[in-house]
Amino acid sequence: MTEVIGVKYEENDLVSYVLPNQAYEKDDIVVVRLRKGNRLAQVVQVNQDLDEQVLPAQIDKVLGLARQQDLERHQANQIFAQDNMSVVKDMIANRQLDMKLVNIAFPLDRSHVFISFTAEHRVDFRQLLKDLAAYFRARIELRQINTRDEAKIFGGLGPCGRPLCCSSFLGDFPPVSIKMVKNQGLSLNTGKTTGLCGRLLCCLSFEDDFYKEAKRKFPDYGSPVETAEGKGTVAGMDVFAQTVKVRFADRTSLLTYSLEEIRLYG
Repeated sequence: MTEVIGVKYEENDLVSYVLPNQAYEKDDIVVVRLRKGNRLAQVVQVNQDLDEQVLPAQIDKVLGLARQQDLERHQANQIFAQDNMSVVKDMIANRQLDMKLVNIAFPLDRSHVFISFTAEHRVDFRQLLKDLAAYFRARIELRQINTRDEAKIFGGLGPCGRPLCCSSFLGDFPPVSIKMVKNQGLSLNTGKTTGLCGRLLCCLSFEDDFYKEAKRKFPDYGSPVETAEGKGTVAGMDVFAQTVKVRFADRTSLLTYSLEEIRLYG
């Protein structure tokens, strides 16, 4: 077992485990020694023992609580990054690269520049790297992220009216599939199943287990059933009301029945 704490860096909401040098409290701001310079991070999980198998082979270490000069330097780096967003965007435009700048971040000593961007396809940014290195006079790390990562960074409100799950409490993105959409009886054509990132809503995964369990009581779509009005086939279901809709050959409209009112046959 290894004692670690969970921290988050400014450019994403992912939890990273680092080695502490003392006991820390949640929301403490600490300085973490990385291979690419020291950075500030916020403690989100206090000291705990975890199995080495769930931890990365190389774990970064905490140097201590952030001092006032560390906080001031970090704030100065944020301002410097914001001031240079337009400069980097102009460099991208001059090289006619099909990429969108998302974020610029620095370690405390500005020995590296971490630049995040989105792009539909693979981008050849070798010449851009030279431009950036000459301008910042530091080592450059360009990282292509997807639209879900971008939404996590910028945040916003989801269709439910609440802050995005990815930017408020989610760590890693859960896997979401079209099968989940179909399992919950939703339509892909309405646009209500996609988030601000343009991909399927993460919250679809939260409810999928419930729908899987609830639908075990129901016959499949198209199953032949017998009712008081005769024989028909299942055309719809409502897992909350515990009802099914049945289609009959001699009727134009569907009839609704509770589960107790139908019987499978055939």
